[in-house]
Amino acid sequence: MSRGGRLAGRAGGREAEIAGMAADALAALDPPPAGRILVAGDADGAVERALAAAGATVLPWHRLALNGRPALPWPGGAGEGGGAVDGAVLRLPRGWGAFAMSLHALASRLTPGAPLWIYGGNDEGITSVATRLEGVVAEPETLTVKRRARLLRTRRLAGGPPPRSDPEDWRETVEVAVPGLPAPLPLVSYPGLFAHGRLDPGTECLLGVLPDLRDGLRVLDFGCGAGVIGRTVRERCAGADLTLLDVDALALHAARQNVPGAACVLSDGWSGLAPRDRFDLILSNPPLHRGKEEDFGTLDALVRGAGERLRPGGTLLAVVQRTAGAGALFKAAFATTELRAETPQYQVWCGVAGRR
Repeated sequence: MSRGGRLAGRAGGREAEIAGMAADALAALDPPPAGRILVAGDADGAVERALAAAGATVLPWHRLALNGRPALPWPGGAGEGGGAVDGAVLRLPRGWGAFAMSLHALASRLTPGAPLWIYGGNDEGITSVATRLEGVVAEPETLTVKRRARLLRTRRLAGGPPPRSDPEDWRETVEVAVPGLPAPLPLVSYPGLFAHGRLDPGTECLLGVLPDLRDGLRVLDFGCGAGVIGRTVRERCAGADLTLLDVDALALHAARQNVPGAACVLSDGWSGLAPRDRFDLILSNPPLHRGKEEDFGTLDALVRGAGERLRPGGTLLAVVQRTAGAGALFKAAFATTELRAETPQYQVWCGVAGRR
């Protein structure tokens, strides 16, 4: 098994452990959660299955399109399980900005007094949730402590501040200085997105070695986030043919606004692209974590799959942390490779597809 596969298994194992704790605890409640229960961020699916087995009507909300499942930047409208719900369950997301958005999104669907259960790992910050509730829900009680994780229960407060119930209530425009451009770029972002409000140093390293661009060049920004790489390509060459791909529906929602006219693909890796899609240039700053755990599975899939998605002579250019060992991956996948840039923390590797 590759290093990426081993680390992906480790990250997935911890997620399953935390979800299993929450699923068991919710199923053991007397009475169990009943009625329409909105469930947010259940990557493992264990919580949704446990609630459904107990008789609840489960309304899943996923921001991440993992394994091909539907994903939305915000809980769905009336035709997608909208309206008031009898309770909600939240998997603690990474970062307090993302937590605040999710908390308000779920609270806006709860009637006063309806329960909200929140679960997560001790090392993820679940013990600090009580200080982050912004007055929209009550002081939480701890129901379960097990497997270095906790399940909390709180309730929607009556008479508190109204939740910020629309994603555009959270929309921010930030200015980001990008190498090679004469002025900072105004970019739409949302709390909790990668490098929110700043240019990630890895992305900066990648943008510093962009190749020459030309009209009609087919460019894929793989793992685009809010679209800073694609927007930089657009600024440098307005005639480039851009495709933006990301697993996060909220990130892609921001990217659509930042790179108007680009094709946008919500996908967990290559599977969302059309079978015949081929590119002259693939650019990426791939994620190397799932939650708090290192996970090189996306990097591994990116490099191993890029050759089939490049036109003859096309290039994959990716920035990674030095500790990722990407050089070996590139050399195994491409006959022609080059280390384009290196800093104490990052490397930019280039792989060129063979000419058939």
